[in-house]
Formats: sequence, structure tokens, C-alpha cells
Amino acid sequence: MEERKSPFLQRPDYLVCNCMEVMYSQIVEAIEQGSTTYDQLSETLGVGTGCSSCVDEVKEILKETLNTR
Repeated sequence: MEERKSPFLQRPDYLVCNCMEVMYSQIVEAIEQGSTTYDQLSETLGVGTGCSSCVDEVKEILKETLNTR
């Protein structure tokens, strides 16, 4: 039987943080490796440390990814 992936894992990869050039897949990977707060993601990947326009989206990705575990 084929394993079904979460719809969030089926999204095409895209650039979330333009300033730090962080992709959606990198954020999900960091969450899966233990970065479970926005502050940890910001420290690990640098998201939200430039213009801050990605903050809401990063927080939403964090919430969605943690809820699909």
C-alpha cells in the first residue's frame, strides 16, 4: 500500500524569506529537526531578520507543520 503524504509536504518548494534566501522546504526540515518555535527558526535559518515581511508566513508554516506531526 502506498504511503500518503501530508498535503503540506506535497506543496511545490518556494522562496519564503527573500532576504536570507530560505526556501519552504528548509523551514519544514528545520522544524522536523527540532526548531519548534519562531525564535529557533529565526536563529537557525535567519528568517525574519532582514525586512521581516516573511514573519507571518514562517509562523503559519511552523503551525501547519507542527499540527501535521
